[in-house]
Amino acid sequence: MKYILLSIICSISALGFSQSNNFQIRGFGHLEYESVIEEDSLFSNFKLGEQELFVNGKFNNYFSYLSEITLNYSSHGNYKLNIERLRIKYNYYKNHSFIIGKFHTPVNYWNDVYFHARLFFPTIDRPLMFSKWIPVHTFGVRLQGQNLGKRNFGYDLLIGNGMASEDLYNVFEESSITAAVHWKPIDEIRFGFSYYTTSMKNASSMAAHSHGHNDAHSGVYSGPLDFQMLNASVAYFGEKWELLNEFSYNRTETDTLGVANNFSNYLYFGYRIKEKNVPFIAYDILSTADNDLHTFPYHRMKFVLGYKHEYSTKINVKGQIEYYRNIHDNHDHHSIDSMWEFIIQLSYAIY
Repeated sequence: MKYILLSIICSISALGFSQSNNFQIRGFGHLEYESVIEEDSLFSNFKLGEQELFVNGKFNNYFSYLSEITLNYSSHGNYKLNIERLRIKYNYYKNHSFIIGKFHTPVNYWNDVYFHARLFFPTIDRPLMFSKWIPVHTFGVRLQGQNLGKRNFGYDLLIGNGMASEDLYNVFEESSITAAVHWKPIDEIRFGFSYYTTSMKNASSMAAHSHGHNDAHSGVYSGPLDFQMLNASVAYFGEKWELLNEFSYNRTETDTLGVANNFSNYLYFGYRIKEKNVPFIAYDILSTADNDLHTFPYHRMKFVLGYKHEYSTKINVKGQIEYYRNIHDNHDHHSIDSMWEFIIQLSYAIY
């Protein structure tokens, strides 16, 4: 089914591109080299990162189309195609729109503004919260407003599937609600808040993330779980200084172990030198409660020192030294006390 849909999307995209300048096809990708030092071991490897086809355009003044398809290396030793986004947007009144399809869940600045192209990321990798509980994608319907009034107010109200599925299948078995607001008092800064809620029938099912589901007492937990999340974002990208703070809090509740409270915060600072050079630092912390049954109990800090050089708007290279440390012992048998990592990444765009 997925490959049939991909064929249809590519055919529509090619037809639209060949017949109208209103449609654009762009390609993005990245390559990485990393070295990891953990305890007494050293691992190094090259990675062929996500290669992406991005298509967007207008049918007329009211309807627009966007799709994002990636090719990446899977853990099973082969490559796979993913439909990351596919949506039809109807602009029914000024900057107010109705959207249907699969899109990035607008829970924070990172997920609402950046897509899968690493070219635009301020750092090489996403915040830790994305590997644990952020619902990256949602399939559903969405009401959206953008750049309203003098303060450029924006809103999103989204009803879609839950975390167990992010595509067409099982879309009606679980549902989620996302409500988000943001405003931009000046062009360089944006504030945002969001609320997300869903009820899972089976907390061991997670569509696109290896979140890990652990009950320290009995192993994998596959029962029902209520999930609620609050997020707050502050972003400033000026001519010299860059700042991004992403805060996330979630509350899970089960009949087994009750309520668990979890939080994460990501803080990034960058300073632009001679337009094309950006040294930066980042601090990332994530903590889940010991009685949380949605993820492994997890308590980790991450420090980042990095540098980005932009050869042009279509190609850049980033280098990072990362240090990970557990705040205290956790139940994740894959984790270690500390780890050093060096990564260099080449990101590019073709259009």
